[in-house]
Amino acid sequence: MDIVWQLRQQSERADAQESRLARFILANLHANVHVTMESLATQAGVSPDVLRRFATSAGCQDLDDFLHQVRKAGQQQDVEFIDVIRQRQSSLSQQEKRVAEAILSDTAFAASATIEQLAGRAEVSAATITRFARSLGCEDIRDLRMRLARAPQRQPPHAIAPIEAITQALTQQYGQAEAATWQRAAELLRKARSVLLIGASGLQTTLVADVHQRLQNAGLASAWIQDDNLLSMTLSRLQPDDLLLILAPDTVNSHVLSAVHHAHIQKTPVIALCAKTLDLANQADIWLPLPEAQHARRYGILFALDRLESALTIL
Repeated sequence: MDIVWQLRQQSERADAQESRLARFILANLHANVHVTMESLATQAGVSPDVLRRFATSAGCQDLDDFLHQVRKAGQQQDVEFIDVIRQRQSSLSQQEKRVAEAILSDTAFAASATIEQLAGRAEVSAATITRFARSLGCEDIRDLRMRLARAPQRQPPHAIAPIEAITQALTQQYGQAEAATWQRAAELLRKARSVLLIGASGLQTTLVADVHQRLQNAGLASAWIQDDNLLSMTLSRLQPDDLLLILAPDTVNSHVLSAVHHAHIQKTPVIALCAKTLDLANQADIWLPLPEAQHARRYGILFALDRLESALTIL
C-alpha cells in the first residue's frame, strides 16, 4: 500500500477533520516514526475516534496497520533525506557543500554533533549550519540531527573499496593519458617560475595538502592559497612563466573556473588533475586523468603524483 498516495487523496476529502488530519500527517511525515495513536490525535487536533475512522477510510485493516504504514513512510522519507543531500551537492554554495560533505562522510557523527562540532568538522560557521538545515526543510539543527539519526547508516564514501574495483579504475586511469603527456606536464612544472595550486576544500583538504607537500619535496616553488580574496589577487599577477595546477577530485566551482579564465588571459599554462567527465578537462592546457569511479579518486591522486614525480626525476 502507498500510504502517502492515500493520504494525499484523503487530504482532499470534504470532511474537514479528516482532511486536516491527512494534511498534518503529510506535513510531519518525518516526525511520525515513533508516533502513537494518542500523540498523533493530540498533535493533529482530532479525537481518537476520528483517527480510527480515518484509518479505515484510508484502506488500512485497522489503526495498528495504519500507524505501521505511517511509521514506515516516515522511515523511507529519512532515507530519501540522505539522497536529497547527496543530489543537491552540486547546487549548494561552497560553504554549504562542505557541510553536505561532512554529513555524508560520517552521518553518525552529524546526527549527534552540536552545531559547533559540525561547523568545526566542515570548517564553516555555525550560521552556515543553520542555513543548510533550513534549506533542507528542517526547523533547526536539532531537527536536522533527528532526521539524520533516523536515516540508515550508509558506508562512507571514503571507505575502502574492493581491491579489484580500485585496480580496474587505476588501470583505466593509466590508459587515459600517454606517457608523453605526463612528461610534458613535468617539464612545465620544472621550468615554471612558480606553481599556484588550487584544490578542493572541506574533506578533500588533506589531499591537496599532500599534493602541495610533494611538489615542495620535488624542489618546485609552489603556493597553495585557500583564501578567496588572496587567491583573486594572486591570479591577477600571474605571468606566462608561472603555472596553474588544479586538483579537482569531485566538482568544479566558480572560483576554479574564474582561475582558469584569468590564467588564459595571462597566457599562463594550466594543468588539471580531474576526471574526464568534468569540463575542466577540456579547458586545461594539459589534462592529467583521475579515475571516473568516485571510490577510486583518492587512490588516483596518489597514483598521479607518483607518475609526476617519476617524470620529474628524469629531467
